[in-house]
Amino acid sequence: MECAKCGANMTTAQFCTGGIGSPPYLMRKRKGAFESEHRCGIDCYVCLVCGNVEFRAQDLKKLMLD
Repeated sequence: MECAKCGANMTTAQFCTGGIGSPPYLMRKRKGAFESEHRCGIDCYVCLVCGNVEFRAQDLKKLMLD
């Protein structure tokens, strides 16, 4: 993946949340206590030249609220 800031090649990196055994994720849900959560994993990329970091949703369809 090419860095949007400097054009160098970006490399994958792990984005850690501090939770043991729990990878980071995106979440959406409708208002209401009993509505289900829609979750999607995150891919992380970092530029080793300028330090730019980018996150990409792994599967956008999982975030759709029907």
